[in-house]
Formats: sequence, structure tokens, C-alpha cells
Amino acid sequence: MRQWLAVVCCLLVGSGCTGQRQGQAELKMWLVGSEAQARAINELAKTFAEQTGTSVRCEAISWGEAHSKYLTAVAGGVQPDLGTMGLTWGSEFGRLGALVDLRQAFPEDVKAMQQQTFPALWNSIEHGGQSFGIPFDLTLQLLFYRTDLVHNAPQTWEELVQLLEQLRQENRRMIIDWGSLSWIGYSPFLWQAGGDYYNANRTKATLDSGDAVRALTFFRDLYTVHGVPRTAIPIEQGLRSGEFPLAISGNWKMVSLAVGVKEIEGQWTIGALPKGPSGRRTAFLGGRIISIFARSPHRDIAWRFIRFLYEPAAQAKLYETAMQTQDAYLPPNMAAWDRLAMDPGMKAVLQQQAQDAKGPPAAPGWNESTNVIEAAIQRVVLGGADPKAALVEANQAMNRALQAEQ
Repeated sequence: MRQWLAVVCCLLVGSGCTGQRQGQAELKMWLVGSEAQARAINELAKTFAEQTGTSVRCEAISWGEAHSKYLTAVAGGVQPDLGTMGLTWGSEFGRLGALVDLRQAFPEDVKAMQQQTFPALWNSIEHGGQSFGIPFDLTLQLLFYRTDLVHNAPQTWEELVQLLEQLRQENRRMIIDWGSLSWIGYSPFLWQAGGDYYNANRTKATLDSGDAVRALTFFRDLYTVHGVPRTAIPIEQGLRSGEFPLAISGNWKMVSLAVGVKEIEGQWTIGALPKGPSGRRTAFLGGRIISIFARSPHRDIAWRFIRFLYEPAAQAKLYETAMQTQDAYLPPNMAAWDRLAMDPGMKAVLQQQAQDAKGPPAAPGWNESTNVIEAAIQRVVLGGADPKAALVEANQAMNRALQAEQ
């Protein structure tokens, strides 16, 4: 009898057994990331529910399963209302008709948000005037170095080579900790040399350019001439021992060094990447976007929640949580940076580098092309292949992938 009464009560109050009032919308969100970040969003969502009457349930999914899970959900028509994903995934799923074109649906809001955001992020999100996502956070390549062993950070490629030769005489070397022997590791050198993967409107691959060849030749020489190790060596280990007092890595290592390598506290810092022949310091930039799924019946309120998460206070809160879990994602909203509890000197370096950074291109066929590019890089660095010939071959494959998707 008691069980029957409980069922009746639950039916009478609609979804009250889960804390949701009858008639009240609930947004379902998937977060590609940690459980801790999902909890932080659920906590922030309580304030949003008080303001709007709409609750949000955020569920964490791992990077390893996220892409296939989204594909399965789209195919089965059971996707959430909104979700975070890799920078270039928006264009991929948008072309499948799975995501809302936010620039078309909310043009004034998107325009205003773009003015608040580090500009490089949009290079990886927009294609053909469409935006199937909004920057959710970012990660950034930086130069890390031991100040007691490297007294001045190299400012150019030439200075970097001079420093590496000096370090070799001391039995010390440099690490490329984020992107070693991959397209991510090669990308900043490509951009610093003045090259790019595609032309401006992404209708043609341009990896066979002289600038691209010059960049790959320099990248190869870092390993084959200047001693950058071809095997993965964590920056924490390298900086602690002093054997590798110079490293290119991601901003999250600022947290792991501060927390996990206290014996060198005060003996390391960060700098922007050295300038290439183009005069630019362009670094690789990663991160996530947040998107609304086309099948969601709650598009307007989902967009309102995205705008809520974009407020500086919410951005700072998400950053604090990321720091606690050593994820250390950075806020894309530049106005939020005034609220970040961070060393002022390091914050200035991060802001400088974020203004000169690029992410993966939002080009059709890009995801299919990364393996081809990586294979070309490794043939050159590990197998001694000719940089020009390897890039010409990769460029042809990129153009085939591009045409197949158009």
C-alpha cells in the first residue's frame, strides 16, 4: 500500500521525485572532461535554475569515448540538448545536420561574444560563415624553462638554436612535451615560418609551400641535430633533473609543476614561443567548444545557459575548478581574466601568447588528414625522407579529403 501511495505521489507532482517541478524544462548536457568539472557546472546551474526555472543536468564523458558516443547519439536521435566537444568537431557534426548554426540562430549574441573572445579560437570553429559552437575554454602552448640554467628565454629561431648548442655542451637539451613528432608539435613552426595548412577560405591545401618545407626542415633538425628526444619525457622530470631545462608544453603544466615539483619552486617560469621567419610567435591552441543539438526542443533556453556560462564570474569559477583538478583550462572570455587568481607576470605571458595562437583548421576533411600529416612528419624526422617530397604527398591527400567532403 505504501509503495502504491509513493507512486501516486510521484505521478501527481510530475517529475518532483527528481527535484524537477511539473512543466519545468530540464537541459541535458554532456561535458567532455572530468567529473569534477561536471560537478562544477551542476553547481553553477543551481543559480541558473533560480533565475530561469530551468534545471541543468551535466554528465561527464571521457575524451576517449566522446567522439563515438556523439556519433552514436546523433545516429540514434538521442543526443543531449547541449554538449562540449573538440574545437573542430562542431564543423564535422554541423555538416551532418546535428548541431544548430548559432551564428544564424543568435547572430547578435554571437557577434558580441566573438568580440569578447581570444580571436584565434574562431579559426577552428567557423567555416563558410557558420558557427556550430562557441568557445568553451582553451589550452595553450608555452615555453617553460629553468631560470637558474637558462638565463634568457630565446626570442627567435636563431636564438633557440644558439641556446640549444650551448645546452648540448652542458649535456642538457630541450623537450617538446606537447606535440612531439606530431602535427601539433609541427604546427607552431609552420605558422611561425609563414605557412598554413590551407588557403584563407579553406578550399585548397597549402602544405606543399616553401614556408611549410622550411618549417619541417627546422622541426626535423631540432631532433636530428639539436638533440630534442624522440621519446616522450615528461616536463616535470626534465625540469626537475635539469637535464632538460627548456620545454615546449601546455599551460596545464604550470599547475603540475607548482604542485608536484616543489623542489624547484621559484626556479622556473614561462615565456612566449620564439619568433619564426614571419616575425610571429604563433603557438598551438586547443580547447573545447559548446554546442546546441538540432533535435533539442529547448534551443532558446540552452542558448541562455551558454550565455550564463560565458559570464566572467562563471568563467572564473570554472577556471578555479580546473586548477583544482590540474586540468587548467583557460577562459575564452577575455573579460574573465581580471578575476583569475594567477601570478601577474605569468598571466601577462599567457595573454600575450593567446593573442598570437592558432588552433586546428575548421576545414572539411581535416580530421581525416591529421594521420597523413603526422605520417609525413615522422617519415622525415625518423626515416630521413625529403621534407619537400613528404609534404607534397601529404598535400595531395589533404586535397582529396577536402574534395570528398565538399
